[in-house]
Order: sequence, then C-alpha cells, then structure tokens
Amino acid sequence: MSKYLLRCLGTQDRIEDEYTIRYHDKALLRAEYDNTLTPRDAPGLWRWLDWLPVTKQGALNAGSICYQSEGLSRALMLPNLWISFHGYWPERDGNCPTTTFKDMEAVTTLQRLEDHNVPGLICSSAGNTARAFAHFGGLANFPILLVVAEKHLDRIWVPQGHPTSSVKVIGIKGGDYGDANEVTSQIIEVGGWRREGGVHNVARRDGIGSLILTAIEAIGGMPKHYFQGVGGGPGPIGVHEMAQRAIQAGFAEGPVPRQHLSQNEEFCLVHDAWQKRTFELTPAKEAIHPDVYSDVLLNRSPAYSVRGGLFDTLVESHGATYAVAKDDASAAFTLFKETEGIDPFSAGAVALASLKQAIFRGEVHRDDVILLNISGGGGERYRSEYEIEVLEPVAIVDKAEAVRMGRAFTFANQ
Repeated sequence: MSKYLLRCLGTQDRIEDEYTIRYHDKALLRAEYDNTLTPRDAPGLWRWLDWLPVTKQGALNAGSICYQSEGLSRALMLPNLWISFHGYWPERDGNCPTTTFKDMEAVTTLQRLEDHNVPGLICSSAGNTARAFAHFGGLANFPILLVVAEKHLDRIWVPQGHPTSSVKVIGIKGGDYGDANEVTSQIIEVGGWRREGGVHNVARRDGIGSLILTAIEAIGGMPKHYFQGVGGGPGPIGVHEMAQRAIQAGFAEGPVPRQHLSQNEEFCLVHDAWQKRTFELTPAKEAIHPDVYSDVLLNRSPAYSVRGGLFDTLVESHGATYAVAKDDASAAFTLFKETEGIDPFSAGAVALASLKQAIFRGEVHRDDVILLNISGGGGERYRSEYEIEVLEPVAIVDKAEAVRMGRAFTFANQ
C-alpha cells in the first residue's frame, strides 16, 4: 500500500497512483497522505518527503528559501514582509539551479516517473519548465521530449558541459506556448511515453507547494497573505493545498493564506473571470500573441474552471486578483533588484507590482504577515558568472510537422 492515495475532487473516489494524471475531465486529483509530517534532515524539498507523492528521496535536488525582507520591507513600509525565493543566489543558498521554481516541479515529477517505471516524458513549455526538465532529466539520463515555441528556444539552456544526451527538443515555428501545448496534446503516446501533466500532475503541485512549509518554518506560523504571478495555476493551487494539509495535521494554525494572484494586464483570463466571480473563463482569441511584460504568465487554458482549480482556490482563501501594467512590472523589477540585491524573474516582478496595488487598494494592512513569491531570480547574475549553452533543437517546424515528428519519436531515437 502506498503512503498516499489520489482523491478525485469531482467524484470523491480514492484511487491508487499509477502515474495517474486525469481521472475526471472537470476535476483535479489531490494526493492524500496517510502519515503526519516529520521534517527530515535532508536538503531542499526533500525535508518534506512525507508529503511528496514519491516513494523515496531522489538523487536530484531543488528547494525553496524563505527570509524576512529588510530593504524591500523598508521601501514598502511592511515590517512583516517575507520573501519566498527560487533561483540562483549563492549567499542565501538559493537552491533552484535553472533560476525558477520549476526545478521543484521537475525534481518531484522525475522521481514519481521513476517510481512508476515510466520510460519517457513529453512536455510543452514556454521555456522555464522545459529548462528545468532538461537540466534534471539530463542529470538523471531520463528520456524527455520537449516541445517549445521557436521564440522560446533560447531559454532552454544548461551550464556548459551539462549532460543532455537523453533530452530532445522540437521547436514550433512562429508559435507560442499555446501552440506548443496544442502539439503535445495531439501527439499520441507511443511506446510508453507519458505527458508531464501540467497542473494535473500532483508531483508538480506538491513539489511547489512545499514552499509554504519552508515559509511556515521560517516565519514561525502561517502567513496571512500570499502573492504570486499566475499562468497555468500549479503554484497557487499547490500552495493552497499544502497549507490546508498543514492546518489539518496541526503543523500550523489557520486560516490558509489569502491568495493574491497577478497577471499581465494585456492578457489576464484569470483576473477577468474572477472580477466577474464566474466559474467559466472567457475563451482567448485563437491567434493572439500579446506584447506583455512576463510571457511565462501567458496561458490560454489555465486550471480555473476545474474542481480544485484556481476558482476554488480563490473562493476558499477569499483571494484577490490583479492586472499589472508593463511599466509597473518594470518598476517593480528595479525596486526588488535595488533593495534586495538580486534580479527577480519577470513573474516575480509582476507579483511585486500586484503587492503594491494591494497596499494602495487596502487589501493588506501594514502589519500583516505577507509572503511574496519571487518565483525565479538570479538569472542575470548566473549568466554573468557561468558559461551556458542552448540546447539545439532536432527541428524547427510548423505544428502539423511537429505532431508527425512527435508521433514518430521513440526511445530508439534517444
């Protein structure tokens, strides 16, 4: 018997995990653990092994760091501002080597794949998820096929000399993340290939969600507010689920943190729907390529209108959403870099800009305990200190040809 079962949030059925991604079209699966939480003397997210959907601590590692802000706290006059940081920051033991919290998703997912003897993974990405899987999949010599829009190919980099022989990349000519996602959805799983699963993958959500456990330990209790930029939704949902789990187990007192989710104002499906308090998203235009500050937050199909998704997370946490202008996000980037001493990733800058909006709107009080997720950072510094190499795609083709190539791809190609 596994240490956990998967519960369908639509039917309430409980099932054994067989690297199960979907059970119900309109509901997420959630891991339910049969043990209490005992923090391990282990690096990164493996400290929270009891609440990760894997059988053992893996050889790969990534994790969150949490600290009380000084410079940004003074600038915003928020004495209880805490930073959850994911990226390259040696002085603070930053533990996400590809500079975003996607590393935490990749590490747990690869261990879950190994647990279930899955021989290969296919994944679409706007760059950061693909970079994380390329980095850790290369280290593990695990077969991975990445589908990435042509304009995002330069984001699939690794340190010079890093092993990548097990990783192959197909570029989508002239496309964006939505096109890459569409291609993977059309590729028939051949010879044991499995889709990574996105927000439906409990390993991704619980891997990211462990950041709230790190924060609870650092702060000494649950934060009142949680700020993050949102694209597809695994981060906020995972944090919300893990906070609920921590309260139920007595690891922290409630309530769950109030979720504050931010998007680019030019493309903000989640924000627009939440302002109307509707469970359904307004469909995005088919061929839209908006000019935005943080394109990793562009997602045409966020996990909003599914049970356990972003709508439910916002309802249960009494959450708020924000649309952030490019100039405001750019100013937030500069503010964070100047006050904290490290460059934030674009999504982190959007989250900080939304915190400034929340202060103006009275959504937070000055003395509240606030957790700001800088979901990536240190990229500029990393590239100034290390030589990197971009993975060469096997081809850059249109969507139809990419589907054909993906369907023909087998483990023999590795």
